[in-house]
Amino acid sequence: MIKRLLVPYLMGQRRDGLQRVTALHGGSWTVVRAPESTADRIADRNEQLRSMGRVYALLAEQVREAAQAGQIPLSISGDCISSMGVLAGLQQAGREPQRILWLDAHGDFHTWATTQTQYLGGMPLAMLVGRPDRRQEQRDGIAAFRETVGARPYPEARIVLSDARDLDPGEDEALGNSAIVRCPLNEVLSHLALDETLYVHFDTDVLDESQRMPALKYHVPDGPGLEQMAALFQRLRDYPLVAVSVSSWHAEQDGNDGAARACLDLLRVLLPG
Repeated sequence: MIKRLLVPYLMGQRRDGLQRVTALHGGSWTVVRAPESTADRIADRNEQLRSMGRVYALLAEQVREAAQAGQIPLSISGDCISSMGVLAGLQQAGREPQRILWLDAHGDFHTWATTQTQYLGGMPLAMLVGRPDRRQEQRDGIAAFRETVGARPYPEARIVLSDARDLDPGEDEALGNSAIVRCPLNEVLSHLALDETLYVHFDTDVLDESQRMPALKYHVPDGPGLEQMAALFQRLRDYPLVAVSVSSWHAEQDGNDGAARACLDLLRVLLPG
């Protein structure tokens, strides 16, 4: 049984347009909201982390309860940092996955040492594995965020990062020196085992679909299309999935809900029923 969780936030900021997913899908959804996180724009990075901590701690609770009940949690949120809440919930339930498949056009492996923009959205995979992140003479805000959510660092060697084709200087080097496995989409299955539990994180910008899905947040050429992703998801149904998380499209720019419908169709392939 699937536990559907909708988290209408982007970097701790409210994005209520994402709630259209509940009407488009037609199934039962739990909407995760933090009463103190009501702003739709937060300029300060530390306040963003605090807001995300509140939101994703609640997400972790929902994931933990679902995993303990034998359900597969499916989370749709506005950013990849939501994966921290999903992993935390699985860990708290004693269901930490043996493997994580991270599908993304980007590496998400920046730390404060490599980032040029200080954009937290470029750091989630580095956060997940506990990479050092302390800024000079400043409090370690990401470690505090991880503690609030209740997540433990995940082993790098158990992560498969697929189709990350848009990497920044510094980030590329950090990934190359890590134990994370990198591969194109058509090699994913060669790095997975049917007897290992699997958590799939799907950033929708991994898709190269600028024409059919203009509301994707980033358009990076030379990536997989919907058909290739559907073929992979069909094969992944044979694996023991413990959770799926999705980093969504720009709901506010998805006028005809084309991106939402396409991604929901993909999820129906991966998680029938």
